[in-house]
Order: sequence, then C-alpha cells, then structure tokens
Amino acid sequence: MGFTVEYKYVYVGIDLHKYTHTAVILLPHNEKIGEITFKNNPNSFDKLIEFVNMKNTYGLIPVFGLENAYGYGRNLAIYLIRNGYIVKDVNTSYINNNKNKGPMKSKSDSEDAKVVAKKVLDDLDRLPDAQPLDIYFSLSQLARRRENLKFNEVKLKNKLHEKLVISYPCYNRLFSEIDGKTALYFWYTYPSKKYLEG
Repeated sequence: MGFTVEYKYVYVGIDLHKYTHTAVILLPHNEKIGEITFKNNPNSFDKLIEFVNMKNTYGLIPVFGLENAYGYGRNLAIYLIRNGYIVKDVNTSYINNNKNKGPMKSKSDSEDAKVVAKKVLDDLDRLPDAQPLDIYFSLSQLARRRENLKFNEVKLKNKLHEKLVISYPCYNRLFSEIDGKTALYFWYTYPSKKYLEG
C-alpha cells in the first residue's frame, strides 16, 4: 500500500515515566503499526529509533510527540532534537481529558501513548515544538524546590502548634504569628510553663 504526497509523516506518541517510556507508532490514516517500551536512559534511545525505522516501511518522516517534554522526557527530547527529528510537546492535561472516554475506563501506557500520537497526527501544525532548554529546566527545578520548602514549612508549623497547645493552650493571645521572631525566641527560651516560674 502506498501513500500520496500529502502523507509524508509517521506519528510516534510517547508516554513518559521515570524509569521507562512507551511509544506507539501511527500511520497517517490512524493505523497502529507498532509499540515499544524502552528504558528512560540515553543508552536505550537508539533502540527506539531502530524500532521506528524498522516499522516505518513506507519511508515516511517520523514526528515524535512527547507528553510533557520537560519532565521525565527531557533527555529523550534533547536526544531526538540533536538527531534532527521533529519533536512536539503535548500537554498532559490534553491526555488526561481525552483518553478512555467510553464507559470502561482504564489506565495504560499504551493507550496514553496512542492518544499522544493521535494528537500529533491531528494537530501537528498547532502543537508547540519541544524546547527543553536548560534555563526552563533550572526554573522548573527551582519552582519545585520552593514548593517543597513551603510544604515543609507548613508541616513544621503544624508540629509546633501541636506541641504548644499542650504547654501554652492560649498561645495565640500572646503572639499573632506562631513563627514570628519574638515568638520563636520565646518558645526556645521557655519551652514550657515551668521555665516561667519566678
């Protein structure tokens, strides 16, 4: 079976995970011609290309769609771009909203990868090119670090509150902020009422 000139791409959708990725290959008329799971390791990325080339018997140009190319798929995106492939970034929210719409809902890497490939097939010109630049990666890491710090700060405040309500049940009448400088000095100097005697 041959393809007319408008069919020049084969679409590879990739569902990304921390340790492994799953890729599904679609032809222009939405026929699945292959699926592969490979390690999220630069040494395994050649395996993906070899598999795509083996399945792409029509000589079409591979286009890769990655579900969020800036997280677990960052290294793969860099590899593909450096090797001259077209790489599109597919928003994770699209995948979550458009998979398993039937009455029987199931979670599968294969289905997710197929949804990514179909999105690239349908919206190739509208999808953003993946651009896993170091500056964006660094900013995302800083943002994640800030979120972790804020989360831990809330946990510490809650633990402090649990301890204080035993020693100082009405501590909020003394200090408006549990972690203000004066309050922290007071808690450190007088951890319980016995230290206030005299």
